[in-house]
Amino acid sequence: MLRAARPLQGEEDARLLRSALALPRFRPLQEFLEELGGWCRSTARRHPELLAPRLLTITNGALFGPLISDAFTLCAAADEGRPHPGLRTLLEGFQAFFSLFLERLARDERAGVFRQEGFHGPIVGLWAHPEETHNGRQSVLQLRFRKGGALAYKPRPAGGEALFLQEGRGRVARSLFEWLNRLPAASGTVRLPTMCILEGRGRDRAAYSWQEWIPRPRQWGVLRQSGSVRLEGCRLTPPEAERFWHHAGSLTAACFALGAADLFAGNVLVGTRRGTRQPLPYPVDMELFFAPIGRLTETGLISDARERGNHHVGFERLARWCTVGGPLACFFPSPDGGLCLQRRTQPWAREEARSVVADTEGNIGYGAYLLPFLRGMFDLWTLLLLEQSKVVRFLKRASQRRFVRVLVKPTALYVEALDRLFLSSRHSPAVRPRGRSLFSREEWEQLHRFDVPYFFRQAQGGPLLHLAPPPEPFAQKRAGRQQILEPHPPPSRRVLDGGQITLGNLGVAVRDAVTFVLHDVRQRVAEDSRRGVRMELRDAQRGAVSFNWREVGQRLTYSWRGRALRVSMEPLEAHATD
Repeated sequence: MLRAARPLQGEEDARLLRSALALPRFRPLQEFLEELGGWCRSTARRHPELLAPRLLTITNGALFGPLISDAFTLCAAADEGRPHPGLRTLLEGFQAFFSLFLERLARDERAGVFRQEGFHGPIVGLWAHPEETHNGRQSVLQLRFRKGGALAYKPRPAGGEALFLQEGRGRVARSLFEWLNRLPAASGTVRLPTMCILEGRGRDRAAYSWQEWIPRPRQWGVLRQSGSVRLEGCRLTPPEAERFWHHAGSLTAACFALGAADLFAGNVLVGTRRGTRQPLPYPVDMELFFAPIGRLTETGLISDARERGNHHVGFERLARWCTVGGPLACFFPSPDGGLCLQRRTQPWAREEARSVVADTEGNIGYGAYLLPFLRGMFDLWTLLLLEQSKVVRFLKRASQRRFVRVLVKPTALYVEALDRLFLSSRHSPAVRPRGRSLFSREEWEQLHRFDVPYFFRQAQGGPLLHLAPPPEPFAQKRAGRQQILEPHPPPSRRVLDGGQITLGNLGVAVRDAVTFVLHDVRQRVAEDSRRGVRMELRDAQRGAVSFNWREVGQRLTYSWRGRALRVSMEPLEAHATD
């Protein structure tokens, strides 16, 4: 596991860096920084009312750190005396992306989009997401306003957040989760997360959004410590944890019913909105939905019993040191006392985790709170069952002008290709490797902009689309006719028609949720009479969970043996003495 040992500072580090930057391969980096600095000064002069003084300077590492790090890596990989051709791609891509951001910011500020929700400028803080970029080096930005509050700028058309999480102020619900929260309970209280989402006023308003920034909760502490190294995350008292995991169970069931996927760590954040105290899990990157998923593991919220693949799921069951991502190359101490730049081959360590929830008694994840979690799933599912026809009508009406992302290939495959491009001195945006390729022409066009390829389509179906590079940010373009791209879901007509919402399907989700945390469950036979849920888990292949549905006078029992699943119902009176 690797972590940053110390920041580079002081005269000795300055001497080491000076000697490294004196190499011919780093001369283009100095020119890159000079041109970027000049562009920043001229851009800041054009927008004095939007940005606080000195915010747009290259010494602002929160904003320019990812860009300059990428430029540095390209220069380090270049042949001596030959500037890396990708430097111009990075610079022009960032300039186009940020200019478009400022144009939208100024337009929506004039239209009062921010003021009406209590966000008052100028902008005093800007942070750029350090990981993958899309659609011409565009990335998520955090904006901090002078009078408090923060927003996320999301420059992408696919936005399930507005469809599912948007919070309104009127009598008419703006999103599905808000609408479900307002309905009378079917079997128990349901509370799904909602948040403020602002839509722009321009013709390209479907290509971006402003979303409430979800900060970490007040209930924050050390999850794990080894010497001076600490991992921090959300820590709740047992009563708080019980409430949290009940709500998390409802969110999990909702995501399974809606075919929401790719909800791994980073896409679901545990946090607390302004003016509230109770933390909730917020799917802040809900781009993939209406997908034809058959198992709960496909949502990304949980993994299987062996935790194969990406174990950094939305609800992690262990406080692991490692994280996904990290710098591509790092400075390591050399034997002569200097610094040696090498490609990172070991996992990168994290200092905080927004996808790990512990309680004050040392329990991690929902294993110690499995009964409340399962009851939360049941309470949401019964509500969907009773309102199924209305849910389908709501989604079909609300999704008419929405878009859904389509993952043509796993993101890890794209990231691997980008790593090779960053470390290759022969990269040229105009050249595609000869011969049979794993990627289509449209994918290579985006990879050679150092972007993770991004495809989408209308939420109710249609041709596969991708954004043309700036300055035409929302030109809809067919993504080719290669078999490698089409056909590819989502959306799934079955999910959109409510076919995922069946009594039997809840059993699939319950079984998968139990299997994931089976090793963390201390009592394999347990009952919560107050919540009306009982479980009897024999081993990894056999188990049963029962729910009391008092409103209809029935007890539902899901039992399984391997992949065979059975659901039974019996009158609740037969268990009146339980």
